[in-house]
Amino acid sequence: MRISKSVSLQTQFRIEQALFKGLFFFCRSIPASWVLGVGKGIGTLAWKLKARRKVVLKNLSLAFKEKYGKKETAEIALKCYQHFGREMMRVLILDQEAKKPMESWIDIEGLDLLQNREQKGGILVGGHIGCWEIANFVLPKLGEEVTVFTGTHANNLADKWLNEIRSKAGTITAGAGDDRTELFATAKKSLVAIVGDQSPPKAPIMISFFDRPTDAAQGPALLSLLNKVDFFYFSCLKNGDRMKVRIQKVEFEKAETRKESVKRLTQAYFAVLEGEIRKHPEQYFWMHKRWKHSPDVNYGEMDALF
Repeated sequence: MRISKSVSLQTQFRIEQALFKGLFFFCRSIPASWVLGVGKGIGTLAWKLKARRKVVLKNLSLAFKEKYGKKETAEIALKCYQHFGREMMRVLILDQEAKKPMESWIDIEGLDLLQNREQKGGILVGGHIGCWEIANFVLPKLGEEVTVFTGTHANNLADKWLNEIRSKAGTITAGAGDDRTELFATAKKSLVAIVGDQSPPKAPIMISFFDRPTDAAQGPALLSLLNKVDFFYFSCLKNGDRMKVRIQKVEFEKAETRKESVKRLTQAYFAVLEGEIRKHPEQYFWMHKRWKHSPDVNYGEMDALF
């Protein structure tokens, strides 16, 4: 996401690296509750500065149409900014959070579905909702071998630091530059987790998301079908002072062709994700131009952060 059209990418990367370093060491010197409080404040400030506000409000309008009035939509949007400000800061202390006894702050639903799966492998697909970084380290702590496909950030140094924090929390990561053949083989013998709800860079399929034509990645469904392993939806939602990790096996009716089966499985996954978003709209990442490839949506000049 560009900070400003007047700032070059190289300058932006240097700013991001400086901020990342400063925040990382700052977060190590104060209690976790303060870290999260600072994050909420950052989210509130971003809302007041109108950072990506037009995109967020437009997305909420596209998703919920007339369900919410302007005031309610603005309230949801502000809570969204506060939530992701808090979760952005949590990532910087993720390895410390992972050391806390899970029973003291995390509830898990559907773990038996994973433990009783017939194959060793499996695909876990989540969305940009709630606290997905927490979900990534929970299963390894319970004895499940999970490789998380993280993609790759344009800022390589920040990407490397982030993956190091994830690794300290117990997460095995694979990026967009890693060998896809190896990832395919991994899905046969253990779990592969993917947050797969954003627009793919290439080879998309069209599904329906909030009753709107939406491009989606076919990779997660293909991994499941080609390896003949189960496909699970996973999420981690904030529930008061606790977190709720939920695992659900995604069921679908297999088609005669692989192409149609991929589409049906992907649609089934998005239907589960949409159901959770409708219950918790303030915990979904509305900052992306999710429908930028939909024929009836025009975001206009909304490319930069400010």
